[in-house]
Amino acid sequence: MIQEITKSNKALLSALDCDEDNIIIEGFMERYSVNRDEASEILQETKKWLWLASENIKEKKSFRLFIDNSLLIIDEMWHNFILHTRIYQKFCNEKLNLFVHHEPTSASEKIRGFDSEEEKQKYQKFQEEKLRQQLSYIYDKLGAETVSKWYEEFPEKFNEKKIHAIKR
Repeated sequence: MIQEITKSNKALLSALDCDEDNIIIEGFMERYSVNRDEASEILQETKKWLWLASENIKEKKSFRLFIDNSLLIIDEMWHNFILHTRIYQKFCNEKLNLFVHHEPTSASEKIRGFDSEEEKQKYQKFQEEKLRQQLSYIYDKLGAETVSKWYEEFPEKFNEKKIHAIKR
């Protein structure tokens, strides 16, 4: 188990070390009114998210990670990263050893209304269980500090309204 953690930490550290961060950061700063330190931090957290997603896929977990409202700024940086296709592909291939596809929730998967209160409660329980699994996985792999940053700090600092306000 200790050997596994060490190997996992080395892979994470490798994923966070990217030669072309400045290009991604500058691209993000062109699209959003954030300073370099903020953009750099968001990129680091996005690379952690991508590393975590790749681990989830490699481990063949029974659940997939998902972007919810708390993680919107990470999703925005991910979109920015993907725009630099060669850099993104190189990052995935060299740092994650697998290409992490961005797969948004399709319209048919989004439930807009419920036929009954029971159906609504069933869906809410399902969503709560998905979130519980995700939070537990993040905590186990990246620790309490990352859970706090992603689910307390970022939603406060970068909620949907604030992201819209800083978009150029």
